[in-house]
Amino acid sequence: MRSKRVQELLAYIEKGAGDGTPVRTLNALGSYPLAYRTFGGQMQGNGNLDDKILESAFGSHYLLTMLASGAIIRNMLYRETNSCHSLYCDGMVYKFLDRHGMVEHGVWDQVNHQVMDENITMENVDHRIYYSAAKPYALLKEADITKDSSIPILFVDTDLILKKRHDGILKNPKTVRAAYGHLEALCLPCYPDFSGLHFPKGYQLPERFRLDLPAVNTCLMYFNDKELLVKWSCFFKELFMDNHLPQTPDRATISRQLLGIDQRTFPMIAADGGYWDTEQVEAFLDIIWNPPHFYSNQTGERKEWHYYTLEHHPEHENWLQDITHIWINKREIERDISYRNYQGCMMLELILELEPGIEPYLRTFESLKPYFALRKNYRTLEDMLLAGAVRDKLDKLC
Repeated sequence: MRSKRVQELLAYIEKGAGDGTPVRTLNALGSYPLAYRTFGGQMQGNGNLDDKILESAFGSHYLLTMLASGAIIRNMLYRETNSCHSLYCDGMVYKFLDRHGMVEHGVWDQVNHQVMDENITMENVDHRIYYSAAKPYALLKEADITKDSSIPILFVDTDLILKKRHDGILKNPKTVRAAYGHLEALCLPCYPDFSGLHFPKGYQLPERFRLDLPAVNTCLMYFNDKELLVKWSCFFKELFMDNHLPQTPDRATISRQLLGIDQRTFPMIAADGGYWDTEQVEAFLDIIWNPPHFYSNQTGERKEWHYYTLEHHPEHENWLQDITHIWINKREIERDISYRNYQGCMMLELILELEPGIEPYLRTFESLKPYFALRKNYRTLEDMLLAGAVRDKLDKLC
């Protein structure tokens, strides 16, 4: 049985998909950063992370979000012949996904572990801090693949779901050099003076870079300009390679160091090229926080961003419903079991709809068994809601 809410969501995405030019889309993640970020990353005696640890690190909701995101990207938003959706990961994530059939029967056109394995080690990257170490290497590889073509590149975080193509969101998708997620406020304590961050031993920050620029969220990064992509990725890489903090960092240090490099370097590189604060660099979301709302790039209309809302709400025309980014309230979702079950069952059904034949492989994940049990017992989301088995409202203020 099909749930009405999933069908409405698919219909909404299909309406915003349309025909477009090919795009290279990609995800990137590593096993150690994922494990450290989740629960401390206890290594085994041989330096590996076993299946149970990796499955715990992914968690059911994160795993389903990553798979649902890829299923939508490959099967609905970017289904042109020359479009390609890739996952860049390390060898341990590759083996873990392969054991569950996800390399051959998953949501990506290709899964690449060589780039990570050849460049990132436990010795040259401090995984306690640099969770996003995979991002520049993945982007550099994509830039090399497309160096002789005009195909643009779209980086998508694995905890973000797009419901509309980039060219249905951006104002100048054909002429813009690059686009980022949205601006961040430098007044927050997680953005100290950039020159006070910890840098690799002997590193000298180039004096020409402006340190007064805002931070940008890199959950979505779109590039028409491959040279700009390469310059940012190389600068990004310079700052975290062989950059080890001498002491065990606390949460505040981790946040400042990670966000300082991940979110503040792109504006510096864009300004160095003369593109910052021009129409050549654009935000996917013109965001104003507290409460979160945005101004549409294409219409200028003000709308609220319910970033955790996956389902389509036609009754709320003033809501942004094109981008779901679950990291913002990931802990609230994980703690709210009834809501997590609702979102999980919705994403599972969506994946099964878009990826025929994937079900036997998804059933091999221990963390997904509760969702399959709910589907067996109640069949549709509507039946689950009536029975009180799930809840479609998160207990937090919108």
